[in-house]
Amino acid sequence: MLSQLKSADNVTFLNPGHISRHSFKRRDMLPTPPHKLWQIEQGFVRTLTWDSEGAISTLGLWGPGDVVGLPLTQLEPYFMTCLSKVEAKLLGHPCYWSMEAMLCHIQQTESLLQITRSKRVGDRLRQLLQWLAQRFGYHTEHGLMTELQITHQEIAETLGTSRVTITRLLKLLEQEGFMHRSRKRYLILPQH
Repeated sequence: MLSQLKSADNVTFLNPGHISRHSFKRRDMLPTPPHKLWQIEQGFVRTLTWDSEGAISTLGLWGPGDVVGLPLTQLEPYFMTCLSKVEAKLLGHPCYWSMEAMLCHIQQTESLLQITRSKRVGDRLRQLLQWLAQRFGYHTEHGLMTELQITHQEIAETLGTSRVTITRLLKLLEQEGFMHRSRKRYLILPQH
């Protein structure tokens, strides 16, 4: 996983009070300056860490308007990877950090934590897909379509299980009529 990630070469840090905008490609890692936050303007970012055995844990999935960065965590290691093309601005001074953005960060972290604490992996997956569709999706005539393109491996790391288990459970959810997949996007079908 980490060998697939690459550091973005296009980031230059300016003076602390200046807001600077940057573009990143899928799989780029956002730099982690110790006293600055990134505000995502376009695209999706995953924050993650890993344990001493190398098991990756997803800390959050973030989209437009969300803020991410080292000042919001005490975990080490801490990485931010792009799940898509990302446009983000570097917030260089705490006066640029809005209370609303911080509260949103806390609420989204709590939502994801609640999902990952469900006992059955199938329930976790169903809840995660619903959360992703509500948070990063849009309504279609058939149901909620996720904007976020997420791999089976990334879902597995988010839910603390294996990719094989996620692939099997996604097939079951599709057979049950809960959802439909298309190019790593998920359509959550309305339940009658």
